[in-house]
Amino acid sequence: MVVNTREFGQPEDRRMPTTTLEGWRRFVDEDPIAFDLLPEDEWKDLDPRSRNEYDESRVNYHSELVIVETPTIRDVLHQGRLLTLVNRREISARRGLIVSGPWATGKSTAMKQLGRAHELRVRQRFPGHDRIPVVYVSAPPNGSPRNQRRRPVGSFCRSPCLRAPAAC
Repeated sequence: MVVNTREFGQPEDRRMPTTTLEGWRRFVDEDPIAFDLLPEDEWKDLDPRSRNEYDESRVNYHSELVIVETPTIRDVLHQGRLLTLVNRREISARRGLIVSGPWATGKSTAMKQLGRAHELRVRQRFPGHDRIPVVYVSAPPNGSPRNQRRRPVGSFCRSPCLRAPAAC
């Protein structure tokens, strides 16, 4: 069975995962989409075809899962910015950031937003350079900090350009 994606309002231009260089660059480059909600009386006045198109647009907007800047995201962005400033001239003993908490509280989302903000600042500082300044590190959800120290770096690293060294 062949399904016409346009017929069902599915965007044909799917995003690559942010663990690929193409997907990461697209995530960084795209601004969040906006959607203007019609007042109810204007919505009711739409003809059936226009109303259906409008409703499909609303579904597509909600399927984008627009990120809301929560206190967690604000804190991670603030602390991450401070750490990048403090670490800018360090050669060794760089300070790190550990984000922990219960599942589904926005830790990965906050880290992706930190990476995006950092890359946009780096692009602003070094225009015209084709740099890849962000590495996204993901830890297994059931791991404790003690167990994480025992795992090789290669089991965590997922980056658009990074391959873990064989020695790790």
